[in-house]
Amino acid sequence: MNFSREFTRLEYFFLISFVLIYLFYFYRVISAARKLKTSATSSVIKFIIRSIYLGLMTLATLGPNFGVTEMEARASGKDIFLAIDLSESMNATDVVPSRIDRAKNELQGLIDRFSADRIGIILFNSNAYLLTPLTFDTENIRNTIGNLKTHMIDKGSTDFSPMLEMINEKLSVGTQNRGKVAIVVTDGETHYQIDEQLAKRLKQNNIHLFWLGVGTLGGGKIPEGRGFKKDAEGRDVVTALEVKNINELAKASGGDYFLLNNEQNNLPTLVEKVSFVSSSPDDLNRQSVTYNKYVFFLLLALLFVGIDFLITVKVLKI
Repeated sequence: MNFSREFTRLEYFFLISFVLIYLFYFYRVISAARKLKTSATSSVIKFIIRSIYLGLMTLATLGPNFGVTEMEARASGKDIFLAIDLSESMNATDVVPSRIDRAKNELQGLIDRFSADRIGIILFNSNAYLLTPLTFDTENIRNTIGNLKTHMIDKGSTDFSPMLEMINEKLSVGTQNRGKVAIVVTDGETHYQIDEQLAKRLKQNNIHLFWLGVGTLGGGKIPEGRGFKKDAEGRDVVTALEVKNINELAKASGGDYFLLNNEQNNLPTLVEKVSFVSSSPDDLNRQSVTYNKYVFFLLLALLFVGIDFLITVKVLKI
C-alpha cells in the first residue's frame, strides 16, 4: 500500500496535540475515579476507540492506494518546442526588467498551461542549440528557463534559419500522432537573409509556428559592463523590435505573431491559439494503475464513531 500524500508538519501537529490533550484528560478521569473509588474502564475503551477512528481518518486523508490493475488508455497531446533568442539584443531594457527576463517570466507561466504536453527548449542566435529534448518534466523545463542567460551560448547576431531547420528536424520525426507546435521568442532583429521557403516547409509538415516578439518599436539600449554597448563610432547601440521580420515569417509559416512589452501582453491569446492545435490519439497503451481506497477507511472510521456514541461513561451522581 502507498499513499498519494505524505505526512506534513500540520498532520504531525494535530496528531501530537490530540495525544497530549487526551492523555491529560485521561489522567484527570483516572485520578477522579480513584478518589471516588469508581471504575474508569469505559473511559479507557473510549480512548482506544477514538484513537482508532482518528487514525483511520488520518489514513483516509493521505489517499491510500492499493490493488494494482491494468487498463488500456490512449494518450494524446502536443509536442511543443520553445525556441528562445539569446542574442545580445535580448538584454535590452526597453521592456522591464529586460527583454530576456520578461520573456522568461511569461514562459514559466505558459508552461503551467501545458503540463500534459511534452515541451523542449531550443536556444539560438547565429546558430541553434538543443538545450532540452521533449519531456513531460515541466519542473525541469521551468527551472531551465529561469536560469537562461544570453552568455550561455557563443555570441552571435540572430539568424532564424538554423533554428527553423532544427525545429523542422525535431518535430518531423516520431510525432505523427501528436500536435506539433513551436513558439519562437525573439526581438526579430536579424542581419541575415530571411528564408521564407524554410518557414513554408514547416507549414507543409503540419508544424504550427507562433512568434512572440519581445521589445518596443522605439527600442532600447543594451547594458554592457557599467554602461551600454557602443557601435564602432562610440555611440550607444539602440535595438528595436523588428515586427516586419516576424510578420513575414509568420505569414510564410501559416502561423501568427504576438507582442510582449510594457504596454502589450498578447501571451494569453498565444496560449489560446496553442490550445486549439489538435492532435490525434497515440497508440493504445496498457498501464498499471492503483486505486485510491480512502472510502473504506472512512467507512470503518464511521463504524467506530457509532460504537463510541453507543458507549456511555458512568456518571457519579451526588
